Amino acid sequence: RLHEITSEILSHIPIEDMKAYFDGLCTAVPELLYLRERPSEPVTSQRSFAGAELAAFQTMRSVYLLFTGSEPPVLDDEAVEFSFLCESIVTDTRTQLKGYSVDVSGVETLIVLFTLRALGSYEPFQKRFGGCHKDCDKAALHAIEHQGSSLPSFHRLAETQQALIKGCLEAWFPLEMLLSTEVAPGHFMNAKDLLGPIEGGISFFICALSVDHVVCMRNSVLPDEAVDLIRLSSHSLLSLDKYTAGRCYEMVLKKRGERHSWRIVRDDLFLKAIVRICCFIGREDTDFWNEVQNSCEELESKEKEVLKKELASKDGCAETPAYILPGASRFMDAASSNPAVGLGPAITLLARVLEDAARNFDKMPSHHKRMVYLDIGGIARWAREYCGGGVPFEDTPFQLREDVGSGLVAIEIAGAPS
Repeated sequence: RLHEITSEILSHIPIEDMKAYFDGLCTAVPELLYLRERPSEPVTSQRSFAGAELAAFQTMRSVYLLFTGSEPPVLDDEAVEFSFLCESIVTDTRTQLKGYSVDVSGVETLIVLFTLRALGSYEPFQKRFGGCHKDCDKAALHAIEHQGSSLPSFHRLAETQQALIKGCLEAWFPLEMLLSTEVAPGHFMNAKDLLGPIEGGISFFICALSVDHVVCMRNSVLPDEAVDLIRLSSHSLLSLDKYTAGRCYEMVLKKRGERHSWRIVRDDLFLKAIVRICCFIGREDTDFWNEVQNSCEELESKEKEVLKKELASKDGCAETPAYILPGASRFMDAASSNPAVGLGPAITLLARVLEDAARNFDKMPSHHKRMVYLDIGGIARWAREYCGGGVPFEDTPFQLREDVGSGLVAIEIAGAPS
């Protein structure tokens, strides 16, 4: 049945009834029923969707929009949850993915992959089959290794398809974290090591990240410049088939700098760190990038060395651990938009956090791994609501706390709202 559905997706005949499409998927991939509040009720009669079930069906909708042979695909749907406004992203991504010649087997593998990721995000599944992992990819991998009978669709796949799915789950990072450079070269190395040896593995990984990103951006109407950045990021991953992880990541920073007439050479670690900070904030006007550079140049020597070391030198490949900063984009955007904070104090506080992380985790036996995740986004609210008075923002007292369940190192600020 799954083979029939994927053939329908790839055909030139459009699938007009999305809910009927989801019903067919629930029959072909019975693991989707774990996510349904009323598994016996047809999707066609369901009026509302939420949680992991909604996320799964939105992703299946994205798979259809990106790989259907129908031109152009209809982005609107009678159910508002399954309408996509991001026409420019869908159109450009479809154009890019056509070059990968994804066949029925590839679409089948994508459907099972995203079913597993949806299951891994669902708390009852995490507790019953996922080893209580909070991370969706870790929960899915645990179920594959220890609860095989709960995943019949996965075990019906060919060995190469299973390897692709496991490689994606182990190497996964959201494409938006690459756009913001919150990821590090170590992520590229993971993808190269896990998926590079599989024929078409890197291309498949790019397809999977693209499907996920279209869902994340489904309500966004982006200018051409932003769509160009998405394409640039995808192309940098494709280069992993030819070049080292470090070189591919460096190409990302060079291309981002070139958009603002910045020339980045290999040994200029400080400028690489500045490019990453600019990308954290997400603004692409050259005047603002120059303003960020000026703010960084005005830092004390100690802070400059920290940024060079932690944002440019420690890459998660040759030098470890690299500190990965999920939420850095939210934090820097909030701080730079708040007149009571501004760029300089925000960058100084970021340097202090990185310095403290290195002091606490670099040499700990439990952290002998290539990358450590610092949840910078946890202090975005503090940056947004800070109104001055008392302790200067850059001197904000904080402590780092590791959440064993998620693997994240959280930043807790004394006196910050919970």
